[in-house]
Amino acid sequence: MLLVAVIATGCKNTKENSKTETSKPNILFLFTDDQRNGTIGALNQYNVQTPNMDGLVKNGTAFTNSYILGATTAAVCSPSRAMLMTGRHYFNIEPNVYAQFAYNKEERGQSDKLTFPEHFKANGYTTFATGKQHNGEPWVERGFDYVKSAFLGGMTTHFGTKVKDYTPETGWSEPYKNEDKFSSEVFADAAIGFIDSYKEDQPFLMYVAFTAPHDPRTAPQEFHDMYPAKDIALPENFMPQHPFEVADDHIRDEVLAPFPRTESIVQKEISDYYAMITATDTQIGRILKALEVSGQADNTIIVLAGDNGLALGQHGLLGKQNVYEHSVSVPMVFCGPNIPKNQKKDALAYLHDIFPTLCGLTGLEIPESVQTENLTPVITGEQEAVRESMFYAYNSWPGEAYKAHVNNYGGHRAVRKGDFKLIVSAKKEEYTYQLFNLKNDPWELINLIDDENYTNIKEDLKLELQKLIEETGDLADLTKAEFGLFGNPEAYNFKN
Repeated sequence: MLLVAVIATGCKNTKENSKTETSKPNILFLFTDDQRNGTIGALNQYNVQTPNMDGLVKNGTAFTNSYILGATTAAVCSPSRAMLMTGRHYFNIEPNVYAQFAYNKEERGQSDKLTFPEHFKANGYTTFATGKQHNGEPWVERGFDYVKSAFLGGMTTHFGTKVKDYTPETGWSEPYKNEDKFSSEVFADAAIGFIDSYKEDQPFLMYVAFTAPHDPRTAPQEFHDMYPAKDIALPENFMPQHPFEVADDHIRDEVLAPFPRTESIVQKEISDYYAMITATDTQIGRILKALEVSGQADNTIIVLAGDNGLALGQHGLLGKQNVYEHSVSVPMVFCGPNIPKNQKKDALAYLHDIFPTLCGLTGLEIPESVQTENLTPVITGEQEAVRESMFYAYNSWPGEAYKAHVNNYGGHRAVRKGDFKLIVSAKKEEYTYQLFNLKNDPWELINLIDDENYTNIKEDLKLELQKLIEETGDLADLTKAEFGLFGNPEAYNFKN
């Protein structure tokens, strides 16, 4: 109870322990893996216990319509993180950063794109990282002064996570692991160690990237005991199987459970997912307590976000290789000095808006390389929104089509404007259109595409979708089978 009481103060701290109001604020970035938006108790969408994340929502500003743009590979988190790091759409980032499996070892991670840690480091911040780094070593080496317990890769076991340390002076350490500690605890230990030992005068930027709640969903048993599978409520859009064939419908994520999906299997998947989130929330609480005790909390901007969502039985899917709300929506909360408390904003926001937004909140210039929007005016209440529409994209990696054992193909493009969302899905020679009113149908169950009452909305969204495809640099051609993406690997710089 004492711990929760301390954490519930969120970003508060006693004045005598805090830095002066004129100093540049520190930044603490808490980043989760596969955490869908709404899986924070204070957001009241799913029945998951997150007292420490709740404290951040209550003491900060949360975005309820925050999303990723999408991905061009089944490892959605890699392009998502590449966009976060650079503030750029993935169409305009080197694919050897976010599709490293397709490249030779010496090419992986090579990129000249500016990242936000690198930008803040160049502007006087001491930078620290721990946890998952999924875009290769070069960005890590350029962006961070100190790296402790970094996991270099996409997914791993949560007990015995193999990690490495780095400093520019010593280079990378040999890998090591702790078989007895849950991954989120390992990363929290590293973050707390940095906070406790930090004595420098300049502000710090901490990037704490958890590997949870990504599968394998193996939290400490006490957290699994909190969520008996038989008591888990199924989502309203639970389906035994997706109603039509879609891209990547039999990749690794989707074959974690048999077809058709059963209620009991989906309940178990959700139960384990919630356990992972609550276990990670506990470790976030430890980090926030350490920040409070250090006297730095009053002068620290805290960002809580996730890299992508997850279906877990919704629409008959398990993974995140689609553009439904459950898979593209992510939590995004800002807390700290001059950030309004207990505010929920419905403005459309991208995860990769965080780079320019942190610049806006700290007074740093936004680099010209950034392609997305600064949310600071929305946070401060000066503007209601920074964009009128959102674009989402997903397709199998074009190079994968050349591997006979994969042969997934297909893709999705989608646009949201106001309450309406249009999804265009391509698989083989088939195109499927879905139109949803998200205000009336947040579970995306009622397809309005053939309803004549929505003809004008449908046509407007088609035009908006085409405009956003061109503006973002997407190579998709909506007039061609499977968007014309397959059969031309050079278009994505694919290397055999």
